[in-house]
Amino acid sequence: MAVSRRVIVAGVFACAVSATPARAQLNTQHIKGAVGLKAASQPPPHWYVNLPLIYVYNTDTVRNDDGSKLPGNATITAGAFGAGALKVTTTKLLGGNYSFSFFFPAWSNNRLQGTEIDQNPGAGLTDSAVSPLTLGWHFKRADAMAGYTLFIPTGRYSDGATNNTGFGMWAHELAVGTTVYLTEKRQFHVATMASFDFQTKKEDSDTKVGNAMNLEGGIGADFLRGGLTAGLVYYASFKLTDDQFDNFPNVLVRGKNNVFALGPEATLAIASKGTLYAFLKVNYQWEAYARTTTQGSEMTILATFLLKPIKLP
Repeated sequence: MAVSRRVIVAGVFACAVSATPARAQLNTQHIKGAVGLKAASQPPPHWYVNLPLIYVYNTDTVRNDDGSKLPGNATITAGAFGAGALKVTTTKLLGGNYSFSFFFPAWSNNRLQGTEIDQNPGAGLTDSAVSPLTLGWHFKRADAMAGYTLFIPTGRYSDGATNNTGFGMWAHELAVGTTVYLTEKRQFHVATMASFDFQTKKEDSDTKVGNAMNLEGGIGADFLRGGLTAGLVYYASFKLTDDQFDNFPNVLVRGKNNVFALGPEATLAIASKGTLYAFLKVNYQWEAYARTTTQGSEMTILATFLLKPIKLP
């Protein structure tokens, strides 16, 4: 069973190495790495509560457009903690089950938001995500999903500030994907979810994050009669258009940034005496390839509770 894929953390990647301004490309509000195994499999109709989401990104490297590492050895870590909910209904639209979800961050410490790598903006609220329309289809040997997400600038942001925890922009995301089951019993599966992000200009400036495409998914299998799902997951992000900078005269790292990461993921069903209560998902991914952006690793821990526990057959 998949858990909600709509999550958000802070992380505009305008960063530098050491104390020397060397600003890299800007990130969208899409969190990379939260979607993996069975990425395009909508869970059965129910209310699901995501609490908590813990996200940590660590990096000590900035790559140029030719892959060379910019000088410096500073290490920074960005983190977020939040909660959300997903409602999958029995209502059918275009043959798929209608669902909606939302996510509100409770805390974030975005070390990558400032203009220098050794500045710490402190903790604060970051941006939120609402998915008013997602459709899920289920076939004999495949699942599919398509949806729309609106990112809302609820985080702290001021143009030119070094303590921003939000992005200062609105964004729209369109997503579509499929999970294919490799055997008739649906034990083995491979999934890919593609999403496309389009941003407005940042508040009180002409800075605009370029449009981006994200590919996320993985290959894995179900064990313990479906109680454990494990496998290898990936994410890839590609900037489709150039960023537009306002009041950033010293942008040393130019070009469309892209990154690829790979790592393990496992989701465990929490059940007792024939009753299912929750799921716990953990993944860890290393960025094996990066251009015009930071290169590091991410860890996601996500607990998803059923609002009303269900009896297992």
